[in-house]
Amino acid sequence: MRVTLVPVAGLCEAGRTGLAEAGYSRPRPRGRTAILAGVVVFVAVQFGVHSAVQSGSTPLRDPIYAEKFDTLKRHPEFFAGTSERHRLIAIGSSRTQLCLDATQLSDDRRTAFNFAAAGCGPVTDALYLRRLLDAGLRCETVLVELHPAMLADHNPPFEAAWLHAYRLRSDEPDILRSYGWDIETPPQFRTGGQLSSAHTYRFALLNAAHPKLLPSPFGLNMAGRMDDRGHVPGIPVKAEDRPRFLADAHATYARAFADYRPGGPAVAAVRDMLTRLQAHGIQPLLLFTPESPTFRSWYGEAGDTAVSLLAQSLASEFGVPLIDARGWLPDDELADGHHAMPTGAKLFTEKLAVVLREMGR
Repeated sequence: MRVTLVPVAGLCEAGRTGLAEAGYSRPRPRGRTAILAGVVVFVAVQFGVHSAVQSGSTPLRDPIYAEKFDTLKRHPEFFAGTSERHRLIAIGSSRTQLCLDATQLSDDRRTAFNFAAAGCGPVTDALYLRRLLDAGLRCETVLVELHPAMLADHNPPFEAAWLHAYRLRSDEPDILRSYGWDIETPPQFRTGGQLSSAHTYRFALLNAAHPKLLPSPFGLNMAGRMDDRGHVPGIPVKAEDRPRFLADAHATYARAFADYRPGGPAVAAVRDMLTRLQAHGIQPLLLFTPESPTFRSWYGEAGDTAVSLLAQSLASEFGVPLIDARGWLPDDELADGHHAMPTGAKLFTEKLAVVLREMGR
């Protein structure tokens, strides 16, 4: 039998010719097209998120502040040149957010709004106050909460655990540095930061789409639990459950309690708030919110004395009143030693109204 050897090149050419005659064509490089399309979509999404956030057209940058501010805008008297009623704003942490019922505090001669929010300390409060004043806030009095744990002499400040970089505006890292916090420039403000926007604002995106997936069951901005004047009512806690809540509070602030002393960027931020308020003709009031004896004992006697002396020194230096409400509520009105339950908030607000009336506010 004769075997005819045909060159490989000839076989390839014959195969191509036969496929072409049969109507087949060379497959297109779909892999490269898909990769290119993916890159284009990725870049478009990143730049889209970055543009929306930086333009302020979406509250992704700081949903906590955005919700508070949008609620405050429903009360135009806080942006009017004059008002027939005395206007009071409270700023602080979840302590003030839970214990001060601004609706209860408002009457024929006074209108109040609770701008306090969870996770805030003096540094965040100072940034929020600057934003409010830049937005045209008008009021006669601002209650400035003094949260001893948040005033701990830490750098970065204790509240840095909640003041994530995505919540900052472009000029605010420099403000934080002026308080003594040597913060790095957040990724969204660095060269090429536009390409990491989706990652940078991932928590805010998740908060907008599905807040229940966040560590906080109510989302970053309390997901609708806030009333028309910024107050969030506390959750009643049974007596048998309070020890567990108290233990959780100790675990949260344990780092602040160790070798406690007030100072650092947190105290610098309080000074900045007092200076800025007085420059705008607004009267600040310093406020210690309720704490149980157990909670206060965690600072140690020296720490408790130090923060009391600091508050008195600030009150004297700036000539402002100090309201020390640490002993205003009994233990059974505090869910975890420092957060008021609904009945505790009612009692606190009643007492505060009396003090403010005596001050003529």
